[in-house]
Amino acid sequence: MTAARRFARFRPQADPEHAVFGVPVDGMCLSTFLVVRPEGHPERVLLGHLNPAAPWQEIGAADPRRSQEWKAGWMLPSSQLQVYESPGDSARRIAREQLGVELKDLPPPVLMSDAYQRSAPPGEMHWDIGFVYVLDGQPSDPPRHSAWTELEYRPVAEMRRADFVRSQDDVLRLVGLTCRD
Repeated sequence: MTAARRFARFRPQADPEHAVFGVPVDGMCLSTFLVVRPEGHPERVLLGHLNPAAPWQEIGAADPRRSQEWKAGWMLPSSQLQVYESPGDSARRIAREQLGVELKDLPPPVLMSDAYQRSAPPGEMHWDIGFVYVLDGQPSDPPRHSAWTELEYRPVAEMRRADFVRSQDDVLRLVGLTCRD
């Protein structure tokens, strides 16, 4: 190994002597995604068009500008975690606030991590860490909720990458579902 390793230990102020680094310059997001599939149809996933009039800044960490941008694309029920919220509590909050459903038992999450160049100076990356909960065997009628203008089970294999907002097709690929392109 030629390069010094930098392990993911962060604090507001870096302390290289103790292998602690500053928070990534372009930020770091911790998010939870719900992959809800109806009983007998594992190829279908609950997706929605968000309602930009709903309080997405509170229920999904999407400011009004993003809500407007994302309203035409398909999106998973999802949100960034609140500070000190556990991934499981986040999944329960998303189900309650975005779907009107109470979740009791949760499967273990599938974890994802992605680092990419966004708006920071060259070499500085944004880092996403996601907790993906796959909820199989749900009722065949999708829930209805005012957070969405449309909420339905969609066959992922018939969709295109461009149909999704926020690259959420990557989340689906992680759990074995791929779109057409």
